[in-house]
Amino acid sequence: MLESLFRVTPPTALIVDETPRVFAVMQFLARRGIKVPEQVSLVATDNDASFAWGHPPFAHIRWDSAPIVRRIVRWVAAVRGGRADRKQISFPAQFIPGGSIGPAPGGSREMARG
Repeated sequence: MLESLFRVTPPTALIVDETPRVFAVMQFLARRGIKVPEQVSLVATDNDASFAWGHPPFAHIRWDSAPIVRRIVRWVAAVRGGRADRKQISFPAQFIPGGSIGPAPGGSREMARG
C-alpha cells in the first residue's frame, strides 16, 4: 500500500494507527531515503512508551483506553442480550507534538522567500 501511495504524488504527512505499523512505515521510508520530518511528517495514534526513546520524541495521540474497553464490554453485553446498541461516544484525547512533524510544504516561510 505504501508503494502505491508514494508512487505518483507522495504525501507530506501520515497518521499511522498501531505502534508496529508506525515502525513499519519508518522502515519503508528509511529504505527509500525519505526523511522524517524533513519530507514526511508522522503522527502515531497510540501512546507507546517507545516513542519517548527517540530524540526528539515521536508525535502521537495520548488517550485512555479504559473508557473504550468499558464501552466495548457494554456493547457486547447488549448484543448478547439481543439489544441493538448503536450509541456513539466521544473519548478525550490529547495531541502530543514531537520531532516527527516538520513544516508544511508551501508554508508561510517558503511563501515569504518566494
